[in-house]
Amino acid sequence: MESHKQSSIIAAVIVGTVLLISGCSSTGAAPHPPRSTDSPIATKPSTGLSADSQVGGAIEPVLVVAGVDVNGEHVTASGYVSGVVADGGTCVFMFKNPANTTSVTVDNTGNADRMTTSCGMVQVPIARFDRGSWSVTLGYTSGNRVVESAPLTVEIP
Repeated sequence: MESHKQSSIIAAVIVGTVLLISGCSSTGAAPHPPRSTDSPIATKPSTGLSADSQVGGAIEPVLVVAGVDVNGEHVTASGYVSGVVADGGTCVFMFKNPANTTSVTVDNTGNADRMTTSCGMVQVPIARFDRGSWSVTLGYTSGNRVVESAPLTVEIP
């Protein structure tokens, strides 16, 4: 009797494990790699902020990620702007070397997301950067309002 009970428990654990693992598998298509550009991305004119596009709270650009991509060919950055949902503002990713003598700037058009304004992702060929530590910030301009994120550091090998 005891061995039958143990067998039932083991079988239940195996079935539960199989169901749990099968729920973790993905059958979707692989994501498309982001495109790369040697020049800044063209932007359309800003549409400004309207009262109903502001979500409340401070408007704040947020860098999500900044770093050298896995293949070492590009410096990648992405971000969003909290506190506003709007199409057409200008997102500016600015990379500066430590001495602030060289900078690389990429503009992207902000796109309304569900609760934020997405600035998307930018990729800059690594050849445009000298080796060393670089500071990156995300700025956002809409109408006459300009805000900037706190900087992140990117190490260029």
